[in-house]
Amino acid sequence: MTLEEYAERVLDLVAQIPSGQVVAYGDIARMIGHGGPRNVGAVMSRYGSDVPWWRVIRADGRPPRCHDGEAIEHWRAEGTPMVGGRVTGARVDMSRARWAGPAASRTRGAIHHVEIWVDDVAVDGAAWDWLLGRLGYRLGDDWGQGRAWELDSHYVVVESGPDLAPGGHERRRAGVNHLAFHAGSPADVDALVADAPAHGWSVLFADAHPHAGGPDHYAAYLESPGGFEVELVAT
Repeated sequence: MTLEEYAERVLDLVAQIPSGQVVAYGDIARMIGHGGPRNVGAVMSRYGSDVPWWRVIRADGRPPRCHDGEAIEHWRAEGTPMVGGRVTGARVDMSRARWAGPAASRTRGAIHHVEIWVDDVAVDGAAWDWLLGRLGYRLGDDWGQGRAWELDSHYVVVESGPDLAPGGHERRRAGVNHLAFHAGSPADVDALVADAPAHGWSVLFADAHPHAGGPDHYAAYLESPGGFEVELVAT
């Protein structure tokens, strides 16, 4: 695909984003099936003035760089859902405003995305980076205090932001206990378990591994440096 062809496809998709909705740079790259957020950003910075550029934003909901005020005015005019409301908000509510694409089929009730807040993104984020990368996710966006990892139409955000409340995560308290991922064959699960300690993960229920979930259930249970649990299920 030539640069001209790529730019044409990016701009064509941006022109289709409905009023009041947005996409992240990585979303456009995923829909096209080529390139990444930086490639899309380069196209938008050079050629995006004739399409609704304010609808292509950073994955955490912030406006395109150096265009904060103008983008926010467009969002308010279009009724784009914003964190903090339309009057005082300065960041798009991605869970409500993210466009799924022209040919996407949304299954009502299916999980759209998961957002994990960690105390230290440099420590716990690195552990998640390794695991999600090994499971086939690709990095969609990185804004310093967080990263978005994408797989098809789903994504996982690992973030440590200024709104994080103190106290740390405890999987045994009320709340979400763990996330479970399809991890491939039993051999794939074993390979992940072998490599996990080098990337900050520890094996839970080691005395019953790999059948801690029952004699007919082959899975690994790992804990991140921040205390988050994942289950890697063999299929």
